[in-house]
Amino acid sequence: MSRLQNRSFKAFLTLVFLGLISPAAAQEVLPDPPGHGSSDALVTKAYGLLESGSTSAALEHFNDALLEDPENLPARLGQAMILADQQKHAEAFQSYDAIVKSHPRHAFAWNGRGLAAFNMEDFDLALTSFEQATAEQPVNGFFYESLAWTQMCLGKFVDAAQTAKQATLMYNQTRESSTYPLLIAYFAYLETGEASRADATLKYALTNRQADQWPAPVLDYLAGALSQSELISFVTDSAQETEAHTYIGLRLRHEDKTEQAARHLNWVATHGDNRVFEYTLARSIKSAKSVAALSPSM
Repeated sequence: MSRLQNRSFKAFLTLVFLGLISPAAAQEVLPDPPGHGSSDALVTKAYGLLESGSTSAALEHFNDALLEDPENLPARLGQAMILADQQKHAEAFQSYDAIVKSHPRHAFAWNGRGLAAFNMEDFDLALTSFEQATAEQPVNGFFYESLAWTQMCLGKFVDAAQTAKQATLMYNQTRESSTYPLLIAYFAYLETGEASRADATLKYALTNRQADQWPAPVLDYLAGALSQSELISFVTDSAQETEAHTYIGLRLRHEDKTEQAARHLNWVATHGDNRVFEYTLARSIKSAKSVAALSPSM
């Protein structure tokens, strides 16, 4: 199945609120000090509304709690998560930024700050945020994966390959799995001209894939077992369609089929699902080409 950038936020915050994970395991999601009074009641109500799917009402309660107490951490986290889910990236960034200013070792908020910056295509700001997130909580595959995507957008392909390898290690350490860091490493190695490492990465990914789940068809396409149209035939939603066109475009780009690659990547940049990392990567490639075209010849 495809993954979205904010896939774990709601579940994470719900577990914190219900007390099912400890503050340490929750990356310093600290309990509020006593004395919040009615703001605590508003936060309790807000999380209940969030669980029932009443997102707008939950946001109103979080906002009201923050009017009473701007330092209420659970309220600020809830506000930030909802704003991110609503794709109000500038506002989400401000919320997460407020958290890291008062809780500078809050890894989850640093990653949220980075995702907001990434979606605003401020890759330098995203980079520093993700670096801080991984520094504060090294054993987190998604944090490293987020950093690797940013390095790809910045053209830091050597760093992206190394970070993607670290993401895979961290996913494995926590008994999770994700094919996407391997896809990042594969294309990063192609960009740096390390074909043997790219081939080894693809071989490892094929060996360890879940054959009946997306993005297994992407791996088959890269291995030459599927055509472009056959890969597209496996798509079941807009996120997968965005990913498929991105990986086709990146592969064609490596094969110096510039015009064909551009058709796929430009489609993603214009019509793709902006909830997945690949959408922003395609936009960064398109933007880099536009800048290059405008640069004076030397």
